[in-house]
Amino acid sequence: MLNKTFLKPLCYKYFIMTAINVIPLIGGKYVSTAYAVYNKLNPYVSIILITVSETLLCTFLFYAGMKLKSIKWIGKMGSSRKGKKAHKYIEKYGPVIGLFIGQMFIGAPPISLALGVLYERDKNIYSYFFVPLITSIFLYAILNFYLNTVAITSLKNMFGLF
Repeated sequence: MLNKTFLKPLCYKYFIMTAINVIPLIGGKYVSTAYAVYNKLNPYVSIILITVSETLLCTFLFYAGMKLKSIKWIGKMGSSRKGKKAHKYIEKYGPVIGLFIGQMFIGAPPISLALGVLYERDKNIYSYFFVPLITSIFLYAILNFYLNTVAITSLKNMFGLF
């Protein structure tokens, strides 16, 4: 039987890492992977927890965006001529561009909310939203884990920090 005092600090570290990832004002994947690297957490478990937690958050925001579409002034924005033109472009390329490129700049949660507002019921929700979302979150988690590993190791070697 495992000692509960041994597991307690480790579970707290994973919980804190997941909370850092989900709370938008703290920093998301980059900060949570830096926390994982700094605390020497298992990279595979960390990447899976980051992917699952952010996917759940983005799914919630996507469905919240679908509900926001029913508000009148949001509906009017999409019904104008410019709004329809932008909507057609986003229907084709929005999820892929937003989730793979925009995630670097503004993150997946705001993009998920915007895609929820723009989602049309006739689209396949899996190819429109879930496949690009899970793939991009997973790949960015791996990339951020690698970048933070290099950065923290370099800081340790160059300056004797940490």
